Amino acid sequence: MTDLRSSRAPGAAGLDVPSGPLTALQPIVRQSVNEAVYRALRNKLMHGEYRAGQQLGIQELADALETSTMPVREALRRLVAQQGLEPMRNGCTRVPLITPARLADIRRARVLVEGTVTEWAGPRLPARTLDQLNQLAREITEERRTREGVPSSLEKNRIFHFTIYGAAESPVMLAMIESLWLQSGAYLRETRELLHTDDKPADHLHEQTVEALLAGNWPLARQHIQADISWVFDRLEPLGG
Repeated sequence: MTDLRSSRAPGAAGLDVPSGPLTALQPIVRQSVNEAVYRALRNKLMHGEYRAGQQLGIQELADALETSTMPVREALRRLVAQQGLEPMRNGCTRVPLITPARLADIRRARVLVEGTVTEWAGPRLPARTLDQLNQLAREITEERRTREGVPSSLEKNRIFHFTIYGAAESPVMLAMIESLWLQSGAYLRETRELLHTDDKPADHLHEQTVEALLAGNWPLARQHIQADISWVFDRLEPLGG
């Protein structure tokens, strides 16, 4: 039998510390900072906090996030790879511009992909998760009624959708959806005011989605998700023209 002690080196306080490939792992704290910066910028893009064409400076972002430029650079690189941002010749990064063709393409892709994944997810959603979705749906509708509640409703809307999509257990499709949401962020910015000033025909679509999922009617749940996506894009089409 191999003596396990031969593969260890003495560590602090007399503890044995493994040697070998594991010692090459990056510190957890550094990895957490990189991921936290990425998620912060990703969420801001998804919520439409950056306008189309806006340039994002590395140092400016690092100062705002109170971190070094290294995790910001890595986050921007990942977001460019996901098509949420685009590189410029001067070395800067910017939010993609709105064009009619891009708008139509993203809409078509989101309706198709997110609707499909909703049907896949339906049979896999446990009762406890459906209860959580139902609560989120009510909160989203209520918070959209005031300007002050819109930011919170946008984050809860993201959680609502990705909770459903995650249940489909398709990492490939989930990555596609995240990229599409990142690309939609600048467009969403243009309709944020309509979330509480419009007649809100999209009200209760989230609740209706949950009702369809509870009833086991996956095609109907798909229709409600697609209607929710289309509501935003219907109001964006004049802006892209």
